Amino acid sequence: MKSLLLLISSFLISTALSLTFNSTGQFTIVQFTDLHCGSDARLDSQTTELQRKILAWVQPDFVIITGDAAASMPNAPGSFEKTWQKFTAPMLEAQIPYAYTLGNHDMEGDLNNPQIVELDQSNPMSIRKESEGIDGTANFRIPVYANKNESQLAAHLWVFDSGAHDCEGNSDSYGCIEKNVITWYDEESLRIKKQHGENITHLAFYHIPIPEYMEVYNNQEIYGMANERVHCPLVNSGFFEHVRKNGDISSMYVGHDHDNDFGGWYQDVEFVYGRKTGYASYGNKHGARVIVLTEEYDKEGNLMVNREHYVIDENGEIQESDVTRVRGGTKQDSCPNLNADDTFFLWKFFINLIKGIIQWFSCLFN
Repeated sequence: MKSLLLLISSFLISTALSLTFNSTGQFTIVQFTDLHCGSDARLDSQTTELQRKILAWVQPDFVIITGDAAASMPNAPGSFEKTWQKFTAPMLEAQIPYAYTLGNHDMEGDLNNPQIVELDQSNPMSIRKESEGIDGTANFRIPVYANKNESQLAAHLWVFDSGAHDCEGNSDSYGCIEKNVITWYDEESLRIKKQHGENITHLAFYHIPIPEYMEVYNNQEIYGMANERVHCPLVNSGFFEHVRKNGDISSMYVGHDHDNDFGGWYQDVEFVYGRKTGYASYGNKHGARVIVLTEEYDKEGNLMVNREHYVIDENGEIQESDVTRVRGGTKQDSCPNLNADDTFFLWKFFINLIKGIIQWFSCLFN
């Protein structure tokens, strides 16, 4: 059945995928993150069912998966592909284009990064094959054209692979957007400006938050849920410095920290977490972030793109990002040591397991 669906989709999509604002002048993106499929068939079904519900509720133009779609799979032949088929099926069934970048858990099955990227390109709804990027990686860029003038670039989506660990060779660090990727970003940013000008809305998507998220967490006004520290790399690879220098990316969206979905502003850039989608691993709140870009024109006919976003939870309820505050409590003084984090997450897992058992007994005897 899945093979037949792939064959039919490939036939229907005979031309290259090209993204444009829709007939209402909007372009809606659903951000799924931290699906953590692959370790429990029952939880996988719960996760993919939530994906289907959110796609039906929102009716987006595009989906971005910001890493850790797969995790804790058996390292056996075919394990990753089987898991990949699960979490990409909702987009294939709904015929919605998607992009997928990698997190720190996606390589735990039988495929490495280039093999995962190659596999993902076989899905007719994956935008990766049609996108310019670094070959064999999940670093690529996606143009989105205006509805009123389909030759005009209105928005640009940057997709980065933030790695798993060993940022710049530091074995105690989470992964990061590496120097060679930043060089590619600089070159492509300049090329876009030369070809299309600077009146373009740029958004970035990746998995592991950069260290500047910690500044937002500590000192800036934020909205949303901030229930755990920022698990950023110990090494700052300088990505944000280049974002500021290039002056194009105005907002960025990550995953990784399941108990966070907060956002806030720092140096004129909006730093945003998605809402954890998957039911495996820790974190008790599930859903997705929805980003709505609206095409508008001033009196002189100049294009303007307005950006709004919100969280939609597992019940279909919308949580707006309109109430802000500076987070109280202890400030985080550094990004965590990856090896120390292993112990932290093990304790967190057992605590959540005990809570689940208590809730189960409570329901049983009430």
